Amino acid sequence: MSQSLNYAVFGVGRIGRVHSAIVQTYGHSIVALGDEAEGAITIAREELNVPNIPAFNTPEAMIEKMDDEIDAVIIASHTKDHARHALPFVKAGKPIYLEKPLTDGLEEAFDFVQEIGRSKKLIQIGLQRRYDEALIHTKQLILEGLIGPIREIRCILRDQFPPPETYSSRGLVIDMGIHVADEAIFFLDEFPNEVWATVHNTIGYDSPIDEGGDTAFVGFTTQSGIVGRLDLSRTHSSGYNNETYIIGTKGTIHTGRFAGYPGPIHVELWKHDGTLDEANSAKFEMSYLKGDYPEFLPRFERAYEIAHRQFHNDVSESHDFAVTQNEVLDAQVFVEAAHRSAQANGKRFSISRHDDLAAYRQACVDNGLMEA
Repeated sequence: MSQSLNYAVFGVGRIGRVHSAIVQTYGHSIVALGDEAEGAITIAREELNVPNIPAFNTPEAMIEKMDDEIDAVIIASHTKDHARHALPFVKAGKPIYLEKPLTDGLEEAFDFVQEIGRSKKLIQIGLQRRYDEALIHTKQLILEGLIGPIREIRCILRDQFPPPETYSSRGLVIDMGIHVADEAIFFLDEFPNEVWATVHNTIGYDSPIDEGGDTAFVGFTTQSGIVGRLDLSRTHSSGYNNETYIIGTKGTIHTGRFAGYPGPIHVELWKHDGTLDEANSAKFEMSYLKGDYPEFLPRFERAYEIAHRQFHNDVSESHDFAVTQNEVLDAQVFVEAAHRSAQANGKRFSISRHDDLAAYRQACVDNGLMEA
C-alpha cells in the first residue's frame, strides 16, 4: 500500500464533502465520486476542485470501472443507504470508512454484519467521538480511578438548528442518539440493561423534516447499577452544545461545558471536596473556521482528522480498525430500544448484548426490538 491513498467517495453531501476535504488535506487523492443525486456530485466537484474525475450513481458501476484505481472508500450517503452502498465495496475487498450507523433499521444492520462477518479489518465506522482528544482525556481520567466507581453519566447533544431539507432521519433518537449512546458505552465499558425515553416538541421550532419531535430524554441503567441519561435536542439557541457529566464516588468530570464558539473545550475534574483538580483538568481548542460549515464541525473537525489518520495507518499496516461494525451495532441496539420506548410513551425496554451474533439477534427479538 502506498503512503498516499486513492479514495473513492460514495455519498458526497454535506458530511461526505467534509471527509473528502480532510483526506485531500493530508495528501490523499480523490479518484472517483458517487451519489444517487446528480446535484450532489456537481457541488462536490466544485468544492473539492476535482472537475474531471469520474462520477457514478451506483457502487457497482464505480467498482466495475475503477476497481484497480481505488485503494480505499469513504461512504457518507443517507443513513438508510449505508449498508446497501457499503456491501459491494466490502465484497470487492476495499477498506471502508463508513459514516455511522450501519443503517437506520436494526434488522438490516444485523443482516449486514451477518453477511460481512465480525472481522475488524473491513470497516472503520465514523463515530468520531472515540478519536476526540477531550473525550480520550476524559476516558483516561476514568481509567486512572480519579473519580472512583461511576455512579451516574449524563451525555448531552444539542444542535442549534434543524437538519437540512435533504436530510434523511428515521427519528430524533435514532439519528442524534447514536453519537452519545456510543459515547456512554465507550466511557463505561458496559452495555445498558434497561432503556426508556420520551420525545417532545418545544416552542418555536420549525423543521423541514419530521423527526417525531425536537427534544428527547433517554434514561438507562447498567448491570452494575450505573444510572445514565442522554439529552438530545435541535433547539439550543445559543449554539452547538456537546457536554458530558460523569459522577463517581470520589469526584466528577465535566467535559465540554458550553463555551460558545470558538471554544475552548474544557475537561474539568472536580474533587470530593468541591475543588478543581487543575493538574488533571485540561483545555482543548476547537477548529477556527470561516464561511459556511456544518455546526458540529468546529467542535469535532480535529477528531475527524485523527480518525482519518488512524484509518490510513491501519489500512497501510493491515491493522485491525478500532471502531468497527461491531461497536456501532451495540450503539444501534441501544438507540433502537430508546426509539421504541419513546414511541410507546416511555415504556422500559430490557436489552442485552452477546458476542454470538445469532444469540444477540435473538435477544433483540425477545426484547421487542425486532421481528422474529
